[in-house]
Amino acid sequence: MRFIRNLGIFIFFLSLGMGGDRIAVATKVIGSVHYIRGKGESTILKKGHIFESGDILKTDKDSFAALIFIDDKSALKVKENTEIIISGKRSAKAIAKEINLDGGIIRAQVNKQQRGDFIIRTSVSVASVKGTDFWLISDKNTGDSIIGIEGVVMLMNQKSGETLNITSGITGFSTQDGTIQSFKTDPKTIPNDPTAGEGDDKILEIEFKDASGKRKTLIIKYN
Repeated sequence: MRFIRNLGIFIFFLSLGMGGDRIAVATKVIGSVHYIRGKGESTILKKGHIFESGDILKTDKDSFAALIFIDDKSALKVKENTEIIISGKRSAKAIAKEINLDGGIIRAQVNKQQRGDFIIRTSVSVASVKGTDFWLISDKNTGDSIIGIEGVVMLMNQKSGETLNITSGITGFSTQDGTIQSFKTDPKTIPNDPTAGEGDDKILEIEFKDASGKRKTLIIKYN
């Protein structure tokens, strides 16, 4: 059985009716992508997977994954050869989100955070977000680069404690030795987003079993 539901309505019911640790949904998977939950084994990620707080996501070479958070539809894009831990602490109306990036490239498209925080943490830096769009490129040997697309993100170097606000058209760089600086972005350094240019109307299919054990498909239209 197949039926269509608007994403906003789906997220509302998902927030109310599912466990408190369920925080995000996979909306696109390209290539070889896996997730690990708790002490479980690595499992192939499929579109429609519902992430719980503490899940690990890994992308292999030539792979890509995108997900949205169920409280505000903020999006996270994960490029190849990247590993993250997705965590969230839920309150009545929001999720305080923290992404731990263990090397790789991600794009965060964060809607304005009214009650919860959105933080991305690496071994070198912390990026604190209230509402913005940016890329974060993390290299364990050299440090972190943040490329501002829209809005403002605060970049802090964990060693020196120094901070910079990174805005549209600006790249911030935070190094292992505590140095932090910013400069005008070279457009050639902006990573490619496989989801860019897609139509406004998108479809997400989630398979599940009802109370009687019958398999059904929830088709979600979103943009």
